[in-house]
Amino acid sequence: MQKIRWSFRSSPRRIAAGVAATAMLFASAGVQAASGPPSIAVIAHRGGALLRPENTVPALRHAADLGAEVLEFDMMMTADDKIVVHHDADINPDFCRPDVGARVVPGPIRGLSFAQIRQFDCGSDVRPAYAGKGFVAVPGARIPSLDEVLRGFRGGDARFFAETKIPKGADIDPVKFAALLDVAVREHGLEDRLILQSFDFRTIDALHAINPRIRTCLLGVPKLTRDYLAMLRRHHATCIVLGHADIDAEGAGALRRDGITVFSNVADSPEDWRKYVDLGVDALFTNDPAGLIDFLRESKLRR
Repeated sequence: MQKIRWSFRSSPRRIAAGVAATAMLFASAGVQAASGPPSIAVIAHRGGALLRPENTVPALRHAADLGAEVLEFDMMMTADDKIVVHHDADINPDFCRPDVGARVVPGPIRGLSFAQIRQFDCGSDVRPAYAGKGFVAVPGARIPSLDEVLRGFRGGDARFFAETKIPKGADIDPVKFAALLDVAVREHGLEDRLILQSFDFRTIDALHAINPRIRTCLLGVPKLTRDYLAMLRRHHATCIVLGHADIDAEGAGALRRDGITVFSNVADSPEDWRKYVDLGVDALFTNDPAGLIDFLRESKLRR
């Protein structure tokens, strides 16, 4: 049977720990683990952006309540060096509006303080790309701090897949970013439940140097090289996100045998979900966790 391996180090001790963590993950989610079909985890992209306001606590809570094993979100830094959960470099006026009477205007996240950022309602509207009949607005939803997210979910079973975002030209020290992340993760006792992902490998390298216990995942590797394993080893990462055109089932299996966890790229249709299932990925990454969970159940890949 295929298993989701949460131990991303190559040592036997790490692999054993990962198997134990996987068993707990399956038990909490009700996913079949002891026998039967392969078990594939569900990663809720931005908390499930097709269903609730992206990168907000209500979105993450909804995804967790649905049964998504992994909550994915993006991280930016404010002017006062607070890590907040948001995707865009700027406050996006398409779906974030200032509170009535607030003396703030949309601008770069790095140019606004945390107090200013909290004066935007990012739950009443939706990014046009995610608008659809499944979306439910949550008026008043705020851009949360990383601390708020970790504190709110530390008592559950969900894993976290958190991405560092450093906009081009932004005055952000990747080492400081990684250090602040490490402090927050340690404070909430979540070193074994959070994976750092990034296109910016400087934060990947910095976090490994600060705290190698926190696992890391590389994004965008196919644009750099097809020798995925060499790149992963170079950056001490043991997780990779790949599109179904970036690898075949044989290649994915080889990576997994080398201790690498393989996540799909973001996919929102049954056609694409099936392609990734056939590849043998460890987890499927989606904006529609409800639809994906239904698909996996109908495919006899989930209870």
